[in-house]
Amino acid sequence: MAAGPTMKHVLLTSITGMRNRGVEALVVSSVQQLWQRSPELPVSILTRTPDYDALRTADLGPVKLLDEKVLHPPASRLKRYLGLVLPRYRAEGSPQYREIAAAIADASAVIASGGDVFSSVYGSLSRHLMPLEMALEAGVPVIFLAQSIGPFSTPADAKAWLAVAQRSALISVREATSYRYVTEELGLAEARVALTADPAFLLEAADAATVRSMLAQLGIVREQPLIAVAASRGISRFTACDSRKHQAQWGSLISRILEELDAQVLLIPHVQDTFMPNDDRLLATEIMRSLGFHPRLHLAGADHTAAEFKGLISMCDLVVAERMHAAIAGLSSAVCTLAIGYSIKAGGIMSRLLGERSAAEVVIPFADFLDPGLAWSRLCAAWRERESISATLREALVEVRAEAALNFDLIAQLIGQPARTAIESRN
Repeated sequence: MAAGPTMKHVLLTSITGMRNRGVEALVVSSVQQLWQRSPELPVSILTRTPDYDALRTADLGPVKLLDEKVLHPPASRLKRYLGLVLPRYRAEGSPQYREIAAAIADASAVIASGGDVFSSVYGSLSRHLMPLEMALEAGVPVIFLAQSIGPFSTPADAKAWLAVAQRSALISVREATSYRYVTEELGLAEARVALTADPAFLLEAADAATVRSMLAQLGIVREQPLIAVAASRGISRFTACDSRKHQAQWGSLISRILEELDAQVLLIPHVQDTFMPNDDRLLATEIMRSLGFHPRLHLAGADHTAAEFKGLISMCDLVVAERMHAAIAGLSSAVCTLAIGYSIKAGGIMSRLLGERSAAEVVIPFADFLDPGLAWSRLCAAWRERESISATLREALVEVRAEAALNFDLIAQLIGQPARTAIESRN
């Protein structure tokens, strides 16, 4: 596609905010990949936290941030009721709403990012579908970018997603589990779906000098093993688990790492949210407190970027993560990573890298993680095999990074050929 001053923009949606460093990793890598193919392509981002995200995109380049909350303003009971029975009832008279509607209508494509937001886990499916529905009404191509889709817990959720997906120009999924789900169970034609990889596999880590300085500032020495832990405060809410039991399990596991492996532990609060039940810093601090602020237990609690967190994780000997994009930071750095999963995404992504049999050894279902003996045995098994797993990751990453880049080749084709789906164009 030829660049030029009149080039239409693309709009990224389903951005819940870059206080979640996984969201930041997706946005930064996606924008960089788009610009590699079309350096003058204008990019707009529809996000729930535009003020904070402006800090995160300041060094990235010129992007326009739009406040997604405008589409869902607080309302009286009557307006909320009307919004339920009349889905298109909105506060459409505001200038901010009109600006977003115009940005959608003027786009060359509306791209839904977000990783796994199109599921029944988080309870906000309609919120993520709304801007895509607006794009379809305006005749703008819709793209689902490297998603984990579903599984949907109700037929209504599946129907709502399919109503948009069947009219979209491109659906790419980041693991085979989702590919099978949307093509076999939901019935989408294979020609409409591309199996790719998560864009965050392409995120560049912070430079080596910066990472060394961060490690020194944290008091971490290289003479002892270093294990990164990315514990999620939000997982208790997603799984209806007692948060005290979850915290106690982490405290027990980390205590054994410190004493039996004689390792250092680096806590990675990958989500630093203003919504207290989802702020990983709070859980990390409680874990440190419960362990008496052990001198070999460190907290990377500053307002680090996704690239800085990836740099720290890349220096570790093992990663244990409940946050998927903290796990991807480890996997994409060829660090042996033990993922604690509560949805399809962990197993699917790990299987692509390690094969289904090996992946089963480094993915712990959340219910199993809560069993102290089982969690410890699985961690020790990963620890023993960490060098061979890292070697396997290094071999697999060449193809996985190419699959992540494929997302943006397909998008570039679609923008240049809007009358056909990107996969049909490629075939």
